[in-house]
Amino acid sequence: MVGERKARQETRTSFDVAKLAGVSQSTVSLVLSGKAAGRVSQNTQEAVQRAARELGYQPCMAARTLRLGRTHVVALLIPEVSNPFFAAILQGAEQAARVRDYTVVQVSTGNDADWQQRIVHALATRAFDGFILCAVDLPSSAHLDLLRGNAVIVDGSSPDFPSLPLDIEAGATKALEHLLSLGHRRIAHLGAHIDVETFRVRQRVYKHVLSAAGLPVREEYTLTAGVDLDEACQAALTLLRLPEPPGAFFCDDDLMAAGVYQAARQMHLRVPFDLSIVGFADSLVARLLDPPLTTVSIPALEIGQRAMELLLTCLTTDVAPFSATIPLSFVVRGSTGIAR
Repeated sequence: MVGERKARQETRTSFDVAKLAGVSQSTVSLVLSGKAAGRVSQNTQEAVQRAARELGYQPCMAARTLRLGRTHVVALLIPEVSNPFFAAILQGAEQAARVRDYTVVQVSTGNDADWQQRIVHALATRAFDGFILCAVDLPSSAHLDLLRGNAVIVDGSSPDFPSLPLDIEAGATKALEHLLSLGHRRIAHLGAHIDVETFRVRQRVYKHVLSAAGLPVREEYTLTAGVDLDEACQAALTLLRLPEPPGAFFCDDDLMAAGVYQAARQMHLRVPFDLSIVGFADSLVARLLDPPLTTVSIPALEIGQRAMELLLTCLTTDVAPFSATIPLSFVVRGSTGIAR
């Protein structure tokens, strides 16, 4: 019985949907392809969608691709798949994509520049309508032509593409100046072991702000680790076991800051009384920590939505390359206190 019902559903066609909804097949095509706005009334659109659900009708993707010249699939390219920040970017992009009947595929470069180049070439020559390149260095010039006209840059910029750079410099400056205002002079930088521009900016700002404050940039206070709880914890332990350990940490990511919390507990240090910690991103991790984490806040969900909406506009109209910087805020919570 179940098999028969499944077989009947698999043989449903747009003609069946049109018959049930009382409309023409062309109307069904307009509605289910997302081209009904301004051409089909809202009531008729709802009737078609209701009929399609009732019949269990699914358009043939291969046929639709041949007919429309689009796959309705977008690739989101990121450097690290385990980071909660990129999960929020993906969530925002998916929310905007669903409205236009698009699907988002997330692809991680694994912090490997050569692998990234190969991925970009593979993606650009396969069946994807567009690309969101998030916090990754741009591919070589040979691959730029493959992406031009159907790609958006997030957390980076390029004269060749519409770009949504984040104001990382201002955010990192606020974080470090906050620690300085609390009297901290022994400030460590726990950087992400991901060689892309967004993390290189954090490193440059760390050195600049300390130098501007008349403080030496101590090489032993600078370590990198993966955006990973255990790796960050081990790196923090190395710093906290120095003869003159830091009294504050500036971390490239909230997950790395959580690793510093773990290290502090192992060293029997109290946050923020013995050690102040600042993160970057304001992910869910920041609010789950005890005490909650002081951090630079990146509106990841909104950025994902905005990037997707911009990309979909690029796919239907000519959008000249431009750069619109996303401002970041700084949230003070319980993980920072006056230096001892």
